[in-house]
Amino acid sequence: MRTSNVTSDRETIYFVISILFSIFIYIIAAISIIGIGIALGLLAIMLYANLIMLGSIRGNGIRINQNQFSDVYERVETLSNAMGLKRVPEVFIVQSEGALNAFATRFFGRDMVVIYSEVFELARQGGATELDFILAHELSHIKRRHVWKNILLVPAMFIPFLSQAYSRSCEYTCDREAAYYTQNGIAAKRALTVLGAGKDLYLEVNETAYLEQIKSESNVAVWLSEVLSGHPRLPKRIQAIGHFMGVEGTPSYVPNHGKIALGAGLLFGGMFGAYMVILLLFTAGGWVYANIIPSDFTEDTYETTIEGETPLMTAAYNNDLNEVNALIEQGEDLEARDAEGSTALAYAVFSGDNETAQVLLEAGADPNAQDDYSSILINALYNENYELAYMLYEYGADPTMEDATGESAFSYLGVDNEIDFLRLLQ
Repeated sequence: MRTSNVTSDRETIYFVISILFSIFIYIIAAISIIGIGIALGLLAIMLYANLIMLGSIRGNGIRINQNQFSDVYERVETLSNAMGLKRVPEVFIVQSEGALNAFATRFFGRDMVVIYSEVFELARQGGATELDFILAHELSHIKRRHVWKNILLVPAMFIPFLSQAYSRSCEYTCDREAAYYTQNGIAAKRALTVLGAGKDLYLEVNETAYLEQIKSESNVAVWLSEVLSGHPRLPKRIQAIGHFMGVEGTPSYVPNHGKIALGAGLLFGGMFGAYMVILLLFTAGGWVYANIIPSDFTEDTYETTIEGETPLMTAAYNNDLNEVNALIEQGEDLEARDAEGSTALAYAVFSGDNETAQVLLEAGADPNAQDDYSSILINALYNENYELAYMLYEYGADPTMEDATGESAFSYLGVDNEIDFLRLLQ
């Protein structure tokens, strides 16, 4: 058994980088009113979420003490004393619905260890030494104040991969310290295997074959999932603890870094290539818009979509007064109807173009024409174009005429005589 420093080789390095960056962010926040507000807001959200979670655990979980699972409580006391903790942390069991985990935290200044029920059942199924390792691992987090440090290093989360790398190094440290104080490297490896295979199947796992996945599962997807996680891959943790404790027969596998680098190059190269293609498509689209689409095209340009629509209807809707005049001079039928019964004058009313409507009315367009839904006058009222409605009235539109639904201009405005009708229009 090794008695050298159990701290992971990279934990201190990552901590120093994280704390320097965090201090810099704290200084920036301190001299900025907005920064202080944001920092306090984030802190309040974190504290509130943590308070609710821990309140639920303490309210619903089962607390281990002298009267509740006393044998496990004695192990917690023994390990806490051996590791030099000033106070024995509170330990709670929570229903995990099959999940395998445990974690250390703090609640109003009191250290806590939370164990998922599936993990705790190891102690009831002959895995007491494995449970000792899991308990010692979480006690190590408390001993090394990792909970406080993680709160202090929140700004470092904004540096890609840094906070995850620091967290992974802390896990390696706590694995080592837990194995050292439980003095059982084999049980330590089995406890970590439980997290991968479960409390019933872990004894059947071929450890060598499992650790061989460190090499065989070397690809960019596995690598990326690890660097974005706060925990190392389980086979790497098992192998590392076996080597630290000098467990005979522990193999030595390393990831295929060349394969990972190639995959990462293809992945990020492909992403960059896709970005460039999208950029080129947008650029090409802008060129087409600027050089091919007519300069007078706007979002308001009307596209013919209704069966039977005539050029005069299209020109009236698009407010193309020159084209309207030209088509009238050519003898275009003013009362031609599309598939929905609308005339060119109705199209001018739809677009709200009073000038075009007046030209059509002067040319003899019928102000009382109706389509399949309503009358021209009522459509003007729908659009709250009272000036156009008054113009239609002057050219002979009948405000008492009912449309297909039985509505008239009078009933729409809630009047029963022309005096009141004209008063509302003006």
